[in-house]
Amino acid sequence: MDDKKIERIEEKYLITKDEKATLMRAIKDKLKRDKYYKEDVISLYFDTPNYDLAIKSIDRPDFREKVRVRAYNLPKKSTPVFFEVKTKQVIGKRKIGNKRRLVIKLGDFYKYYNKGEDLVKLTQKYTKGDWQQMQTAKELDYIMKIYKLEPKMVVSANRTAFTARDDAEFRLTFDESLRFREKDLKLEKGSKGEKYFPAVGQKEHSIIMEVKTMRAMPPWFTAELSKLKIYPTRFSKYGKIYQLIEERKKANV
Repeated sequence: MDDKKIERIEEKYLITKDEKATLMRAIKDKLKRDKYYKEDVISLYFDTPNYDLAIKSIDRPDFREKVRVRAYNLPKKSTPVFFEVKTKQVIGKRKIGNKRRLVIKLGDFYKYYNKGEDLVKLTQKYTKGDWQQMQTAKELDYIMKIYKLEPKMVVSANRTAFTARDDAEFRLTFDESLRFREKDLKLEKGSKGEKYFPAVGQKEHSIIMEVKTMRAMPPWFTAELSKLKIYPTRFSKYGKIYQLIEERKKANV
């Protein structure tokens, strides 16, 4: 799989700790640790002044997109991060996720966003003119400018990741301890933030399980989901947290 351009089927599930433990006991022999097995995932989300991308994430039209800078574990300014645009598209009954991302040092990203330096030139310094990265840089720069995007929120989680032993394109991740902050939006400040849980009455369902695959899910996996009565759900981390913040504002009016 090309780590710079990814297109795949994605499904999310909200599960409990007990469900995770039971599922993993049943399928552990089918899985191996991913090369990024255990990490803190820290994402800085960008949006329009009116939060149009967050609102689309909640309304769930057939096509929607997010723009973010993502770091794994605590980054420094010299650390490569992923500057990416992620789109979701519904085609028939299939939900297709597409991600184009630019590998750029965090300090160079700040030079682009804070000082207005040319994104393509910054990228060229260490990608040796990779045409795909150059194209992604142009696309991201266009999106940032046409939508007038600005940093809005840092979202982080503790992630464990697995791949199937017989299918390297099948990836299973578990995000726990979901946190967010609306201030101090520098990625090098780490994963600190307020804890988030799903809606009242579902607090025990605090693990976000996500399946990413290039083809149909394997029968051994779907069979265990059926036994445990675990079903896909709609859950956008950024969208759900934005919704929570807006509900709080309305409650305080």
